[in-house]
Amino acid sequence: MTPIASLLILALEIPAVLFATTIHEFVRAAVSTMLGDKKPKNEGRLTLNPVKHFEPVGFILAWATGFGWGKPVETSAMFYKDRKRDTLITAVAPSVANIICAIIISFVYGMAAKKTGGSGSFLFFIFLANLKKYSICIAVYNLLPVAPMDCVKVLSCVMPANSYFKYLQYEKIIQMAFLLFLFMGYVDIIMGPIISFVMNII
Repeated sequence: MTPIASLLILALEIPAVLFATTIHEFVRAAVSTMLGDKKPKNEGRLTLNPVKHFEPVGFILAWATGFGWGKPVETSAMFYKDRKRDTLITAVAPSVANIICAIIISFVYGMAAKKTGGSGSFLFFIFLANLKKYSICIAVYNLLPVAPMDCVKVLSCVMPANSYFKYLQYEKIIQMAFLLFLFMGYVDIIMGPIISFVMNII
């Protein structure tokens, strides 16, 4: 493979990361809004414009490791009818949306390959594969109880209040330790097979 082709393939990962993080944050904003929250719309986050959901550190990490995030949408549980239930729905829905996107992308990939007999544009198929990969990565990594992943919000709904507040006291330490293990490659030993498994069944 030529250096130019390698650079093109690498460049195609950029819109894929933006797509996955934008869908994730937009769905959070949309679901919270449907549940009565006015904050996402007032802050201009109820949009599919990737610029509004771009977060540099999260983007670079996602591009480099698969673990990353968009600019988290701020929500307010004070508008919810059932705070615990609606907070849980708002936390889980973005990852479900990413998985649904991955399923749709997989279907499009299969249909395109069938129509072209696998002889279609190489870069087009690479692009679709990246869209699927990063959509799944964002969904799977959000299962981890590490800020700013959605699982932290899930814990607030399922853990006893005292236990959750104790967890929050160590949140920064847990985050720093996780990032250290991530860069050392230990996280991929565990998460890599899970992501590959999800990739294969979708």
